[in-house]
Amino acid sequence: MATEVYSCRDGQEIKQGKLDYCEIDNRSAAEADAKRRCAQDPALKRIVYYRVAPDGAFKLLFSYNNPHCTAVAKQDPSEKFRPRAPGTTAKRPAKRGLLERIKGAIGLS
Repeated sequence: MATEVYSCRDGQEIKQGKLDYCEIDNRSAAEADAKRRCAQDPALKRIVYYRVAPDGAFKLLFSYNNPHCTAVAKQDPSEKFRPRAPGTTAKRPAKRGLLERIKGAIGLS
């Protein structure tokens, strides 16, 4: 039997959380592991441990709600692609033509 560990942030469903596998097989080890995970990542809100049998049957082993969860500020996706204000775009210098580049390469300019 393996153990599935779902680590969820605030507002996430259990199945949307990050899935890990481990060999934890008792409640006390799961509780210690959950507290360790929450100490490493304070944004975790809930951690759930399920024992999964080879035939697909599962049983809830342990569930932990982090009392010290710190909310992560969500960035508005539209902020990432905000258009620039007029006049703030950098102007590229004009490309030199082929003849000017050849003259520069042979030292005529």
